[in-house]
Amino acid sequence: MKLWIKLTATLTLALAVFGLSGARTAQADSHTAFITRLSKPVLQASKKYHLYGSVMMAQAALESDWGTSTLSTEANNYFGVKGTYSGQSVTMSTSEADGSGQFFNTMAQFKSYPSLQASINDYAQTLRDGTTWNPFLYENTWRENATSYTEAVDTIAQHYATDTNYASKIETIIAEYDLTSRFDDTTSNSDDATTTKITPGVSYATDKGTATIKSGSIKLYQQVPGPSVDATSSKTSALAGKKVTIQQRGIIKSSQTIWYQIKSGSTTGWVQLTDLLNLQESH
Repeated sequence: MKLWIKLTATLTLALAVFGLSGARTAQADSHTAFITRLSKPVLQASKKYHLYGSVMMAQAALESDWGTSTLSTEANNYFGVKGTYSGQSVTMSTSEADGSGQFFNTMAQFKSYPSLQASINDYAQTLRDGTTWNPFLYENTWRENATSYTEAVDTIAQHYATDTNYASKIETIIAEYDLTSRFDDTTSNSDDATTTKITPGVSYATDKGTATIKSGSIKLYQQVPGPSVDATSSKTSALAGKKVTIQQRGIIKSSQTIWYQIKSGSTTGWVQLTDLLNLQESH
């Protein structure tokens, strides 16, 4: 009898360990699948807006519970962004923390996106554009300001979340899945000629279309010149009368001046709206 009891106990323990191991493997597989699914749009957005992709990926995982939250499955909202998107929103219960770190449930309006890509791009632009009352609220998440992803995490934790453990949760995900080498190292030294050099105070948007450069000489800039940036430019008449393709649009918030990133052959640069004729856009 004692032998049977001992064997039963051993078998029960072995099954429990096997079950726990299997559950962990399944969880790791689902998390890996989530990272793979979001990799391309996160890399594109982090490169375009000059942000830490590792932080974006970890935050998407945390906010959406690895893509299983109702907000992400029904509204494609992977970052818990509140408000409306193109007039679309959903109202859901959310957990917030008070000043003492205690959680409570409340109802809130969240943005509803048409796609995963839209959610990621909108969030990246939020980090670049800040809020209506402070466009530089998240400036320490920008790679030109944050020397490491941890500085970006600290800024987000300070201004974006009420959870006092938010930063440590993000950093744990980044470390566990080695997101820095996968998302930050691959975009830090890109030599892509169309990569945007970000100017603080400028709202960027992907734009497609064509235009014709006006006659005479124009100034072609490496990036949008702004109040805090003395952008390098070259005066050229080689593009006069040529048809060019539009790649991006940038609007200086303080003056509402509109700029376009244009491409003609191997030449790429930024010009003012006033340098273009016959502009045709297809956003």
